[in-house]
Amino acid sequence: MKGDEEDIVLVRRFKHGDEKAFDRLFEKYQVPLYSICYRFSRNEADARDLTQDIFIKVYANLKKFHEKSKFFTWLYRIAVNTCISFKRKTQTRQLDYQSHQETISMDERIRMKIAIDDALIQLPERQRMSFILHHYDGYTFDEIGDIMGISTGAAKANHYHAIRKLQVLLKDLL
Repeated sequence: MKGDEEDIVLVRRFKHGDEKAFDRLFEKYQVPLYSICYRFSRNEADARDLTQDIFIKVYANLKKFHEKSKFFTWLYRIAVNTCISFKRKTQTRQLDYQSHQETISMDERIRMKIAIDDALIQLPERQRMSFILHHYDGYTFDEIGDIMGISTGAAKANHYHAIRKLQVLLKDLL
């Protein structure tokens, strides 16, 4: 089976509820997407985060893929848009960080940590666990899925929803 045909079969299987089909797409495109992300960011940690962000977006939107283009074309477009957004945000953050770094006092840092801890407590258990395992403990989504006894895709989805809820809960700090 050609790559394009295999992709369509996997997409259709996922649309019919087969989580393992998404896992196969992840395995197939993880390295090529990481390469794209690394070329944009020139940083391994950022490239890993970007790759995971892309797969979170793909997972959330795969049911909307209408097969009008090749799957990889659709995936590549998401990757490039995610990388461009990242570049814009990091350039802005670097300027903001440099100009405000000296003004953040120890009290403010403590208040921020407390606010983050309070927000984490408000998340549903699976989302909180997925977020903590990934951001604090450094586990991959495959490892998180194994630890939590869920699929890799479900681990990614829980992480995605945790981030969205944290953004709302911490909007006054951002």
